[in-house]
Amino acid sequence: MSLEKLFNDVEEALTSIAKEIEGVEEVTVSEPSLQRGFKSPRIFVWIRDGEMKDITIGGRRMHSWRFEYVIDAVSGDSARAYSQAKRIMWELYSKVMNDRSLGGLVRDAKPIRFERVEAPSEKVYGHRIYLVVEVLVEA
Repeated sequence: MSLEKLFNDVEEALTSIAKEIEGVEEVTVSEPSLQRGFKSPRIFVWIRDGEMKDITIGGRRMHSWRFEYVIDAVSGDSARAYSQAKRIMWELYSKVMNDRSLGGLVRDAKPIRFERVEAPSEKVYGHRIYLVVEVLVEA
């Protein structure tokens, strides 16, 4: 399997996990389209960074990729938006940790950190959480 195909399969596996979360209105790869309007809560999946260097462990070439789940929740009630974003983050965390091979695609996948960003406006209050998932693949 080519590295590009493996990368796309990993991205799709992470996207599929996000689509399983109850109550999420939209899941996309990369930024969602603003033309379709804002749906809340929503998740998008993007690549954060990765190591392209040749890491050889036990005679196998390894690559490390870091993907981000970006979780957006917006509400007129800031506590509700924050609660939604946290619930989704912990569900994503649990689903990845329950199958760290992503269905046999990778050697290991694990959430490694998260960050919350607030986005208040005059009418609504939003929360965005970035959940970084590190993926170790054999090539």
